[in-house]
Amino acid sequence: SSLDLRSNHIGDTSAQALALALQHNTSLNSLNLWDNQIGAIGAQALALALQHNTSLNSLALGGNQIGDTGAQALALTLPHHT
Repeated sequence: SSLDLRSNHIGDTSAQALALALQHNTSLNSLNLWDNQIGAIGAQALALALQHNTSLNSLALGGNQIGDTGAQALALTLPHHT
């Protein structure tokens, strides 16, 4: 139910792959992606995945480079992710 991938050099491409898996995952409650190289593109992919995922309760993205664009995409998704 919990996956800790902090400090694994995950960039945008890997974040996009994780996002595809998250769209259909129903058992993961917590995902720690702290201190990776995820940028705006990866954050946008994760935000899109959250529109479809209903099980994730915690997503840690500190220490990444998501920037304003990535943060905005995530912020716009949060009100719809119950």
